[in-house]
Amino acid sequence: MKHLKKFLTRLQTFELHLIERKVPVGPFGQQVKTGYDLRHETHYDEAAVYESELRLLSDMAALDLLPLHRRQLQVVLEQTARIEERFRSFWVNFHNHALDYGQTYPAGYLHQMNLPGLFVMHNLQPTHANVEVREELVDDLSESVKLRESLMAKFIRSVTALLPAPEEQGSLPPEPAPVRPVTGSPRFVDGVAERFLEILKGYFTPEDQEQLLPLLQENQSPSSPLLFHGNGNQLADAFKQLYEANLIVGCQKGELEAWISANFAYVYRKQQRTLPPNYLAAIISSNAKPCQSPILDVRKQPDGTYTVFPVVRTQKNYTIQ
Repeated sequence: MKHLKKFLTRLQTFELHLIERKVPVGPFGQQVKTGYDLRHETHYDEAAVYESELRLLSDMAALDLLPLHRRQLQVVLEQTARIEERFRSFWVNFHNHALDYGQTYPAGYLHQMNLPGLFVMHNLQPTHANVEVREELVDDLSESVKLRESLMAKFIRSVTALLPAPEEQGSLPPEPAPVRPVTGSPRFVDGVAERFLEILKGYFTPEDQEQLLPLLQENQSPSSPLLFHGNGNQLADAFKQLYEANLIVGCQKGELEAWISANFAYVYRKQQRTLPPNYLAAIISSNAKPCQSPILDVRKQPDGTYTVFPVVRTQKNYTIQ
């Protein structure tokens, strides 16, 4: 069981590094600033060893499950459910404390996100230490959480696969035939898909634009996730506004989040970034702080209908030429 315990602990533990860098002061001076670094716990090429070690630990933890009986496996699932809840809380805090473009992160930013209350944060300094929090650190933190979530999801599937089938659990009274599960997919109200495309297309390459309308109109899955050249929270906010105005129907919010996660990704630092369901749920299914840089605005008209308007970008331009 040592691998199982180590894996579950590792998922909830972050090893912050303290690094120093020189910043210019005045026309000729320099100042040494201490800041946090977490790039070593992401999936980037230079940090691939961390992903490999965590993946191996996940596989070894799955082997620890083999001798466990049903009740023990259920206890493991209960533990993973508590970790999942921590990750969901992280994403809500992440979006609630998102800064406007160009703003400087305060020294106490990690404390404001309640990270010490959610995870084990090694080397996290008190706020008065004035350790620098940079945009790169915040992004690396989100990518590290995404990596942990993906490996935990794989581990949960391993646990579930080991649970005995109903007929193996002893003689039970006959149950009625299970109801066939019904899953929904988003459908856009007439004319909305085309209007949405007009607003979205500038954020996608011409190649992805060709697959965007069939996805929105007919739910034709693209060959690979369509890359949104903007912030992930902007895309999630756009879908949330349409859903809450009943311009997207035919699905629950959770189903919409899974659909977005499967069909879209976004670009940051010239790299493709995923949109995990928990990341999306913290925007679409919660009362997190509204997106500070939305790409559209859904307005209610005097006749009770809703109209979709683009929001002119003034600080950043993601339009693909």
